Amino acid sequence: MDQHSENCSCGKCMSGEETLQLLEEHHEFPGSYMFKVIGFKGEGFFSAVRQAAEAVLGPLEEGSQLRSRPSSGDKYLAVTVEVEADSAQQVLDVYAGLRKVEGVVVLV
Repeated sequence: MDQHSENCSCGKCMSGEETLQLLEEHHEFPGSYMFKVIGFKGEGFFSAVRQAAEAVLGPLEEGSQLRSRPSSGDKYLAVTVEVEADSAQQVLDVYAGLRKVEGVVVLV
């Protein structure tokens, strides 16, 4: 996954402060938040996504807060993490952890 930092000069990335402001304008915290992670289906991808999310959020319940679905060609795995987020900063912290997971193709 293309890694951009908070100090990125690509001209497309927002600063951390801008991102926090945007999240707070469009979401109510604490409140429900959904992360979608799509990556190459391989041994350990689901576990790595889970560990990255749980590092910030604490234990997640498989089936209700954490679920996955393979692509039709069985090449990719889509993992959904649906939680009650405490703050916009917590959401950004989860995204930061998920960006580090090997094999991530799309993170929404």
